[in-house]
Amino acid sequence: MKRITSFILLLTLIIAMVFPAPFAFAAVTQAAPTTEVPTTEVVTTEVPTTEVPTTTAPTSEAATTEVATTEVPTTEAATTEAATTEAATTEAPMMTTAAPGTTNPDTVTILHTNDMHGRLDAEDGRVIGMAKLKTIKDNVQPTLMFDSGDAFQGLPLSNFSKGADMAKAMNAVGYDAMTVGNHEFDFGFAMAMQYKQLLNFPIISSNVYKDGKSVFAPSTIIEKNGKKFGVIGVTTPETATKTHPNNILGVTFLDPVASVTAEMKKLQGQVDAFIILSHLGIDSTTKLEWRGDNLMNNLASNKDFLNNAIIVLDGHSHSVIENGQLKNTALLAQTGTALANIGKVTFDLQGKNATNITASMIKEADTKDVTQDEAVKAIVETAKANFGKATSEVVFHNPVPLQGERSDVRTRETNLGNAIADAMEAYSETGFDTAGDFAVTNGGGIRASIDGNKDVTVGDIIKVLPFGNTITQIQVKGTDVVAMFEHALSAPTIEKDGQVGLDANGAFLHISKSIKVHYDLTKPAGERVYAIEVLNKQTNKFEPLQLDKTYKVVTNDFLAVGGDGYTMLGGPREEGPSLDTVVRNYFKAADMTAYQSTELQRILAGTASENVPGEVTTETPTTEVPTVEATTETPTTEAPTTEAPTDEATTETPTTEAPTDEATMVEDTIETVTTEQPTSIQDTPAASVEVKHDNVIPFDQAVKQKDKSQHDAKAQTDKETAHQLPITGEAAGTGAAAIGLFGLGLYLIKRKSA
Repeated sequence: MKRITSFILLLTLIIAMVFPAPFAFAAVTQAAPTTEVPTTEVVTTEVPTTEVPTTTAPTSEAATTEVATTEVPTTEAATTEAATTEAATTEAPMMTTAAPGTTNPDTVTILHTNDMHGRLDAEDGRVIGMAKLKTIKDNVQPTLMFDSGDAFQGLPLSNFSKGADMAKAMNAVGYDAMTVGNHEFDFGFAMAMQYKQLLNFPIISSNVYKDGKSVFAPSTIIEKNGKKFGVIGVTTPETATKTHPNNILGVTFLDPVASVTAEMKKLQGQVDAFIILSHLGIDSTTKLEWRGDNLMNNLASNKDFLNNAIIVLDGHSHSVIENGQLKNTALLAQTGTALANIGKVTFDLQGKNATNITASMIKEADTKDVTQDEAVKAIVETAKANFGKATSEVVFHNPVPLQGERSDVRTRETNLGNAIADAMEAYSETGFDTAGDFAVTNGGGIRASIDGNKDVTVGDIIKVLPFGNTITQIQVKGTDVVAMFEHALSAPTIEKDGQVGLDANGAFLHISKSIKVHYDLTKPAGERVYAIEVLNKQTNKFEPLQLDKTYKVVTNDFLAVGGDGYTMLGGPREEGPSLDTVVRNYFKAADMTAYQSTELQRILAGTASENVPGEVTTETPTTEVPTVEATTETPTTEAPTTEAPTDEATTETPTTEAPTDEATMVEDTIETVTTEQPTSIQDTPAASVEVKHDNVIPFDQAVKQKDKSQHDAKAQTDKETAHQLPITGEAAGTGAAAIGLFGLGLYLIKRKSA
């Protein structure tokens, strides 16, 4: 027994000394490259002045002689009026009006709206309308009445006059001030300047500069009931991507918090309370430093304004903050969108101290029995008559409901988005020099649904596509196609009704039937897209996206020049007519029953570890379909075989034991893209599409496959280097432990023999 024990201990010592632990080797790590699109916006935190801001370098190019590209097409010529670049006065303009009757002179009541988007007329169950708004204001007799931006653009009824009719209605309602929203620029910079003349109340913003000069008054002082209110405006820096870039050439947007804080300090001592008209929003997709809730929190925590009433009336994100958000004596409120609600804020103001701050809503349902003001109603009816003459033509009879609601088109594929993208691709077949490979359009540009079983007019289609964008074709490299879809699918995830999905994001893309995108929501933003397939229109078969190929992408002019943050796009482009005209002509001739399905068909959430069709390839495209192998070997550059392809394309998986799948020919529909998500595409009746269901490597691995051999060589070198390193730490401890055990064993044997 002693001999056996001694032998075992000796063997243990030898093994420990000869074979050190594997974790003795140095670990070599490499950060995975992100595909997330970097922002190109520069935000300065300097205090705005009427002089050229030192951290901005605005261009001197004039934007005023260019045609505004997002306006609704009309027979009127685009304005070429020169925009003023006058510096805003350093003194706050004073407005003094008689105080309304009130039982408590210290009580302040504010009515406010935001993101009305041209809702001139009332709609039962949806929109209060401007005529009812006037009646409500007369009944409430508020101390102040404000709007937080995006008032003029939206519905075709308002777009038809470029917001001039909406300005007339707002004058009649009796606003005290409004701020500048991003969509105030949608009809061009010159029109944005013209609103200052059309409105009989101030339109203000403290952070909008053009060619180094403030183009709107940053604030105004309004005196009511013996109290002075410092009203300050601020506009989202997202305007750089939330209106057509041509409309804001030379325009910069300074840091919101710094701009507002600086203006408050200028007014401090002159006013009793601060009202901030903020078009910033609280979207999770907006940078925190640009959000309205961040502004409110910063102001509430600022020791310079403790106990001051600070009311932040927000807009931009279309959020309903029904009872507001209160921190100290600062309140954040927002009413949603489309004049579905009117906000109401009340507080008691004694000296400069505010108490009893509350926020509430007047909802559309509450206004059912409210009578429309006759004077405002007359303005609306005149606008409707002028618009109706131009847009009453029936385009087609729509057999199926087409989904275009904001909550749908900004989060997922819809049948209306599919139909619009198909219309764009169809136009390219004859409208451009060469047909496009596929089409994309942003969900933020789709503004209404189309009911089923109804005659659809020109006006109905303009209501869906109110921006007057033009159809455009650009050339995009495969790598930028990947970046484009990563950006489209980069919104934060949210859980609703037990399902995880994307938060609302206007940059979400709707795509035509010639492309499929697979993404994984369990991955971080910038790493979600794992497979893209593009239809080969010669073979009528879907093939993997090729990173080094240049694709002809049909889109709208807004996205083509980098709108909605698509900075990977740009370059030379072909342009056609307005997008609503393209869609109108397509809907008139197409079989719209092809869009009856509301199932997801083109942009599909899955898991990257599942077997999905479509890997990225760098091979030269051919008109034949070669057999594609997804192995761990470096891809060969040999040309594909010239033999006629078979109807069954078998591919190997990275492991030699996995069974292969077969590609299946189908007609009129595309079979499931994964075994867990059966879907179908309602193609045009003549379509016949073959889809390969291959077991392939994940998209992110395929992107790296090009230089895999170099990676393997580097890994081998790292391993050899690691073997030459001194053994330290836990590995060294293994040998020491073995020696200790050996010594202990000898001691126990000796003790037993004794």
